[in-house]
Amino acid sequence: MPLPGTPEELAYRIRWAAAGVHPGSHRSRVGGAGDDFRGVVPLAEGRDARRLDLRASATDPFGRPWVREFRQRSRVPVVLAADLSRSMGFDGRTQRLQLVARFARALSQGAFRRGDPFGFVGCDETVRREWVLPPAVSRHAGEQVARQLGSLGTREGRTGRGAAGLLELARWLPRQRALLFLLSDLYLDAALFERSLARLALHDVVVVLLADSAERQPPRRWGLARLADLETGQERLVFMRPGLAARMAAAQADRIDAAQRSARRHGAALLVAEDTLDLSALARHFLARGGT
Repeated sequence: MPLPGTPEELAYRIRWAAAGVHPGSHRSRVGGAGDDFRGVVPLAEGRDARRLDLRASATDPFGRPWVREFRQRSRVPVVLAADLSRSMGFDGRTQRLQLVARFARALSQGAFRRGDPFGFVGCDETVRREWVLPPAVSRHAGEQVARQLGSLGTREGRTGRGAAGLLELARWLPRQRALLFLLSDLYLDAALFERSLARLALHDVVVVLLADSAERQPPRRWGLARLADLETGQERLVFMRPGLAARMAAAQADRIDAAQRSARRHGAALLVAEDTLDLSALARHFLARGGT
């Protein structure tokens, strides 16, 4: 737990070697000033006589001087993509948009501490330009995103139906490989989710499913209940009974299992955050999978 008054921070690691030319905190494939030994090369290629390797130079049959070459540590773009469709405004045991705002603050703080640029992309039926924040190294980027998300509760900021904009995400992401967090309730067509992940294959994708226990555990009492489609807002009067509640709960579990399988097929990770965000659990996920 952070100390009172200390901003929350999401700690993360990457398993792959970065390719960015800008110095940062992650292992990379780029040669430069660093402590990750890459090998020895002729002085004509390395051009830094301060790193002369006496052993390699003395054993070269042609008498060429050799120098040691190292890899620098580079920065990695970190992007938060959020499904901001109408279902994300569901108010149950938690408020999903508040969780997205909290996640933006914590991820932005973690990126700033590591020298990584942080960006944000929000979408519903399409990617909205007013919800796009290009990656930049900034201490206050997450707070800016959180303030903008606060306007979604107003009539002017009301979002559209569906999350087809996920298919457009790749166009708004950096050309180099990025660490991408996708926050959604995944109330979308399974084929749409599959196609979205396929288009994001270049990037390291971590899907965070924002679940609500009110959806997982519908009331098991007998009686009439008014149910609403979270995307369209259409309502339906049904006669609730324990058997129907059990089938609804099973359908929710099947939906999450299917999303897990889709994520694995495309090399993505899927984490479930129910009712709240456990930033420590997210950090343990990155610790378990290794990397820098």
